[in-house]
Amino acid sequence: MRIDKDVVIVGGGFAGLYAVHKLRNELGLDVQAFDAGGGPGGTWWWNRYPGARCDFDSVFYSYSFSDEIQREWEWTEKYAAQPEILNYLDWVADRLDLKRSFSFNTRVTSMVWNDELKYWTVGTGDGRTCTARYVVCGTGNVSIPKKPEFPGIEDFQGQVLQTSSWPHEPVDLSDKRVGIIGTGATGIQLIPELAKRAKHLTVFQRTAQFASPLGNAEVDPETRRWLRENHKEVRAGARDHFLGAPYDPPRNISALADSPEDRKKVYDETYGAGGFRFVVSTYGDILYNKESNDTIADYLRDRIRDRVTDPKVAEMLCPTDHPYGTKRAPFETNYFETYNRDNVDLVDVRSTPIERVTEHSLKTTTDEYEIDVLVMATGFDVFTRPLLEMGIVGRDGLTLDEKWSGVPETYLGIQTAGFPNLFTVTGPQSAVALYNNALAIEDHVEWISRAIGYLHTTGATTIEPTADAETRWGALAEGILNRTLIPQSENSWYMGSNVVGKTRGTYIFAAGAPLYRSICAQVADRGYAGFAIDGVETAVPPMVKLDPGVATTLSAMQRPGVKPLEDCTVEETRELVEQLVGLQIPGPDMQVQDIAEPAVRLYTPNTQAQDGRPVIVFLHGGGWVAGSVDVVDNPCRQIAQAADAIVVSVDYRLAPEHPYPAAHDDAFEAVRWVQENIGSYGGDADNIVVMGESAGANLAASTALRARDAGLKLAGQVLVYPPTDPEASTQSRVEFADGPFLSVTAVDTMWGAYLNGAEVTDVVAPLRADLHDLPPALIFSMELDPTRDEAEDYVHALRKSEVPVEHHRLAGMIHGVFNMDATVSAATEMYALTAQFVGNTVTTEAVSVS
Repeated sequence: MRIDKDVVIVGGGFAGLYAVHKLRNELGLDVQAFDAGGGPGGTWWWNRYPGARCDFDSVFYSYSFSDEIQREWEWTEKYAAQPEILNYLDWVADRLDLKRSFSFNTRVTSMVWNDELKYWTVGTGDGRTCTARYVVCGTGNVSIPKKPEFPGIEDFQGQVLQTSSWPHEPVDLSDKRVGIIGTGATGIQLIPELAKRAKHLTVFQRTAQFASPLGNAEVDPETRRWLRENHKEVRAGARDHFLGAPYDPPRNISALADSPEDRKKVYDETYGAGGFRFVVSTYGDILYNKESNDTIADYLRDRIRDRVTDPKVAEMLCPTDHPYGTKRAPFETNYFETYNRDNVDLVDVRSTPIERVTEHSLKTTTDEYEIDVLVMATGFDVFTRPLLEMGIVGRDGLTLDEKWSGVPETYLGIQTAGFPNLFTVTGPQSAVALYNNALAIEDHVEWISRAIGYLHTTGATTIEPTADAETRWGALAEGILNRTLIPQSENSWYMGSNVVGKTRGTYIFAAGAPLYRSICAQVADRGYAGFAIDGVETAVPPMVKLDPGVATTLSAMQRPGVKPLEDCTVEETRELVEQLVGLQIPGPDMQVQDIAEPAVRLYTPNTQAQDGRPVIVFLHGGGWVAGSVDVVDNPCRQIAQAADAIVVSVDYRLAPEHPYPAAHDDAFEAVRWVQENIGSYGGDADNIVVMGESAGANLAASTALRARDAGLKLAGQVLVYPPTDPEASTQSRVEFADGPFLSVTAVDTMWGAYLNGAEVTDVVAPLRADLHDLPPALIFSMELDPTRDEAEDYVHALRKSEVPVEHHRLAGMIHGVFNMDATVSAATEMYALTAQFVGNTVTTEAVSVS
C-alpha cells in the first residue's frame, strides 16, 4: 500500500507551524497539516476576547530558531495582545511558506494505527482520510473549554459568549447587563475590559486569585529596533532559566531567612517589575515551604486590600483556599481597581453557589441576577482532552481514552506506549506548565524531528516508550509534584482537578525547564533510551531513575551561570561546594570547639553529660580540592546528636596547594591526636570510628589502614560513597560518565589535583591493599554515581578479608546527597544508620549485614 504522507501534523499554532517548517523545510519530509481554525494561530485564532494577551515578555514569547524572523519582526507592546500575536504567526507562516501544507477549517476526528503496515490513518470532519508514518499533535493544552456545568444554560434567552470562541466581529455591550462566570487567568484579563464596555457587570467568582501586575507598556520605536538588532544578547541563556525566560533567579535563601523588611523590599521590587518575575525572582522555597509561601500570600492579600476601596469586597478577592503558585499564576492590569467602579458587582458563588441559569437571569442559592449577556470564562479541560477528542486508536484497538481512563501515562510528555510514532508536542507530564510555551514547543519539535531523523537514518520504522520508561517517568513526575505545595490546591488544572469527574493526578513536570531539557537530551543522546525501536527495548537513562528529591535539588542547582563541575576552576569548585550549606537542615545546638593544632572542630551533644562517649572522626568531601568544616557543620551536628557521640571534624589541607600526602597525613594525625587527647573532652579513646564522605571517605579508608599498621585501635569505619582507586575501570564509570552532578571527567580532574603525579599506592587506592584485620565498616553507595562500583568492590574486598561490613546502596541517589538533607531524605537516613552502626560497633562485635 502507498502511504499518502510521511507526517501528519495536527494544529496550526506555534507548535504546528514550527513542526511543518522543521519536518518539511529542514528534514525534507512530505507533510500534511490540519487545523480547525480558519488560518494560522492556534489558541490565538480562537481566543479573541478583549484583553487577551501573552504574559511572558513578547520578545521571549516568540520563535527563537530563526535569526531572520527575530531581526525582521518588531513587537509594539511589552506583552503583546492577541491581534498582534495572531498577526505575527500569520506573518511567520507566509515568511516560511507554510500555509501550502495546511488544510484549515478542518478538524481531525479519528486516528487509527495499522500495526501490520506501520502507519496511521487520520480522518477529518469533512470525511477525508490521510495515511502517514508519523503523527505530530500540536493541538495545544488549552484548546478545549470545559463543558458548562450549570443547569438551564440552554434556556438562556440572551447572548452566551465563550472566551475560547469569541466572535471575530466587535460585540456591543454598551447597553447590556453582563454576567461573567470565572476569575482565572482569562477572566482576570477580560473583566477590566468588560467593565469599560458594559452598562453593568456582575462577576460571579468561585475562586479568588493571587493575581499580580503584568506591567504592560508600549515599546517605543528605538527600543523595538534595539531589540531586533540585539535579539541574541536579549534572549541569551533563556533556556537555562527555570521558566525559559531570562528573569532574575530567586535569592539563594529561604523567604524565612530574610528579615521582614528585606523580604518586603524583595516583594515590592518584583511586584512592581511585573509578570513572572514575581513568581521566580523572589525566593526558591516559595513553592515548597508553606511558611515561606504564607509570606508571599500575605503580601499579595495586603496589596489587594490597598487597591480595593470596599473592605468587604477586598476580603472576597483575597484567596484563602490555596497557597500561592499552586494554581497557574494570573497577571492583571487594573483588575482589582475594576471593583471600585460603580457598574461592577462581585458575587461569591462559593458561599452562595449557582443553582441554575434561567431565561433572563442567573440564580444562586440566595439571589437572582438579571443579565442580558452571559460570558463563560470557566477554563479548559487541559492536557488530555485536546488529544482524546481526536478519537485516537493505537495497537490492538486500544483507544487513548482507555489508556488514559485515569491519570495520563507518558514518557517525557512526548509519547505514550501502545501508540507508535504518535508524538505529542508539550503533552501531559511535560514541563510546559512551568515553561515559556514558545521555547517549550521549539524544544519538543526539535526533539521529535531528531527522533524521526534517527529512525530514517537507521532504517527503523517505529518508536514508542517502554512500559518501564512510562512507569518511571510517571513516578518521577508525581514524586516531584508531591514535594511542592501544588497538591494543596483543590482545583488546580496542574492536577486535572478543575474538571468535574476528571481523575486528580500528575499532569505536569514541575522541576523546571533546565532539568527537563537535560533529561530529554540524555534520552536522545543514549540512542533514545527508554524507547523501543522496532520493538527492541532500551533501558531508561540515569536521569529518569532519579529520586524526586534529588531531581528537585538538581533543578535548584541548575541556576544560570553555574558551570558543571568538570568545567569549574578550583576556586569555582570551592564556591559551588560551599553552597551545599543551603541544602541542609540547620543542625541542633550543642557544644562546638575549634582547635588550632591539629585543625579540628569538636561537636559535643547537650545531652546529659557522660564520660566515655564514642568518637567519630569526620573527614569532609570535596574531591580533595574543596569543602571545609563549615560545609559539613550541620551534618556533623546531626550525627553527633543522633549517635550521642563526639564528632571531630578535620579541617585537612586541600590540593592543589597541598597535594598528596598532605590530606592523608592530616587525617591520620587527627586520629592520633584524638586517641591521645579525647579523654579530656569526655570521649572514649577505645571507641573511635573514622568516617568520611566522598574524597573524605577515601581518606577515612586509607586512615583505617594506616592506623592498623601503626597499632592504633579503631572501633569502626563509615565510608560514604568512597572512591577507592583512581585507575578503576568499572561499569558505573561508563554508565554515569556524565553524572548526574558528578562526572567521570570531574572525578579524574580531582584525583589528578590531589595526586599531582604521585605514584598510586595502596594508601591512595585502598582497594588494592591487604584489608585483613580492619575494623567493621558501614559503607554507602549511590545507584547513580560513577564511583558506585568502586565503593561496592571495596565492600566485596573487605568481606573477602573477613571484615564485617554493613552495606546500603541507595536507589535513585547521586554523589553528594549526604550534604543535602533539607531536600533529600536519604541524607537523614544515612545519619540515622551511622548512629545505629556506631552504637552497635562500640558495644558489641559488629556483624555483616547484606
